[in-house]
Amino acid sequence: MTSANGRTSMSATEDSTIGELVALASRDVSLLIRQEVELAKTEVKAAATSAGLGVAFLGGAAFLGFFSFFAITIAAGEGLHAAGIGLAYSYLIVTAAYLVVAGLLGLFAVGRLKKVGPPKRAIQTVKDDVAWIKHPTVVPTTKVETH
Repeated sequence: MTSANGRTSMSATEDSTIGELVALASRDVSLLIRQEVELAKTEVKAAATSAGLGVAFLGGAAFLGFFSFFAITIAAGEGLHAAGIGLAYSYLIVTAAYLVVAGLLGLFAVGRLKKVGPPKRAIQTVKDDVAWIKHPTVVPTTKVETH
């Protein structure tokens, strides 16, 4: 377009281009936020599943350590006694065996529960996004550890 003084006017074209850029940036930021939320949800779900398995292992250890003690211990102790071992030693051996099993289940549970933590990948990608927004020409070079 040409104005009365002979200069070319591009304000209408510049406004629509800036508006399109703002709309595009707004859409991209919205998509990025949705993707970050989905990543955080996925990581939290995985952590909750791991914690649930840890609690299940603890429940199994408690069940075996308590209820099995009454039923099977008597049978095993009497069986060892019938094999020629003194009655007190028979029950001591059976009790030691149950403590070993309960201890192993407890160790498995603690190992599972120690793996539960914050959503590391989501936190790191948000940090990378913030760094990129501050300096859009720099590519983030951080790595996320996976387990």
